[in-house]
This record gives sequence, structure tokens and C-alpha cells, in this order.
Amino acid sequence: MTKIKSLWFGLFLLSIGTTIYGQTNRFDVGVEGSPSLIFMGGNNYISSYQKPTIGFSSGLFFQFNFKKIISLRTNLSFERKGSIIYSQMIDVNGNPVGKVTTNINFDYLTFPLLVRATFGKKIHFFVNAGPYFGYLIKQTFVSKGDNIPNTTYDRTSDNKRFDIGISKGLGFSVPIKEKFEFSFEARNNLGLYNVSAVPIENNGTTKTNSTNFLFGFTYKFGQRASDTK
Repeated sequence: MTKIKSLWFGLFLLSIGTTIYGQTNRFDVGVEGSPSLIFMGGNNYISSYQKPTIGFSSGLFFQFNFKKIISLRTNLSFERKGSIIYSQMIDVNGNPVGKVTTNINFDYLTFPLLVRATFGKKIHFFVNAGPYFGYLIKQTFVSKGDNIPNTTYDRTSDNKRFDIGISKGLGFSVPIKEKFEFSFEARNNLGLYNVSAVPIENNGTTKTNSTNFLFGFTYKFGQRASDTK
């Protein structure tokens, strides 16, 4: 129920932004990328064996700015989500012979639609929220360890192509001269949709979660009315 409320909250913020779309008088474009803290959830196996690990996100963004503090922002990004498993290999007699690390990689194209509120003058602080949509490009298990060759298993067919969730973030931006801006944002992407295409024991699910630490570089077109006063 909490996740559903979060999704409705994001849609509500989006509706606020779209009602004042006619007041647009500036938009921004740029690039952003980040390391990410990623993990999966939704079933007992994941909880017992899979651990958080490091992923990444990189892409382009486009932002419509309305009067005063409200903006509508969207991205097109390549994002790696997933988790990691640490295991112990044993021989036929049950003796340990080496350690194995398996990265469970979900590679997505992601498209968030965020309403952003910005405050401040010299340094701009902001918060944003809204839904995101993801398209799965590929899902793999990549294993490496002691005394075994590196192996990669393609498991894309075991997963649904689409992911849906809610994104929430906060950060700050610093103007660089008149037309440019540097920004940093911490953004969590909470998956609300079961991405597994195969049944999971005890009616379990597989859901994504990532926290991006986004560094961005912005180019500004035109001026807001509020910027010129």
C-alpha cells in the first residue's frame, strides 16, 4: 500500500507541473552520470543470498522550467541494476576449494518523468519526484572465482521487458557563468513491478532498487521570467 501511495504522490506532482505548462520560457539540456548502489528485493532467495553492489547510470536529460520554482524533467539513461552473490565452491568430498562471485546484471534504458522544485539564488537546492519507466536490454549472470573460468549466462528471457517505479531525489546545482551549471543529486528509484517472467516460490516477486549519485552538467537556453527580475 505504501508503494502505491508513493506512485500516486509522484503522479500528483506531475499533474501540478503540467497545469502550468503554458508559462514555460526556458529549458535546459545536459548530461549526467553516476555510480549507483543497487540491489534486488521481493523474495526469500534474494533476501538470503543476494547482496547490494555497485552499478552505474549515464545519459541525457531535458528540463522544462516554469515560472518561479517548478520544472518538469526527463532523462534517457542507460542504467545497470542488480545485485551480487558470494558463494563457496566445494569438491565431491565437501571440502572448500575456492570462492565465487556472481554479478546479477540488469541493463535498462530508463525514462523518468519528474516534477522538480528549486530554491535558492547563488546555489540552487532542489527536490524532485515522479514515475519512471524502464526497458530491459539484457540480463546476465557473470561469475568469476578461484580455479574456474569466467562465465556469463544470458537470462534475459526469464524476465519481463518493462519495469515501472517511483523516483525521488534531492540535490543542488551551482551556476557556471551565465549559460552553464554543475549539479549533484542523490536519487532513489524504487521498483514497484515484478520483473520476473517465471514463477517464484511462495508467490515471490523480483523488484529492482537503485540509488544514483548523479553528477550533471547543464546548458541553459533563454531565461526564466523570475531570473531576469
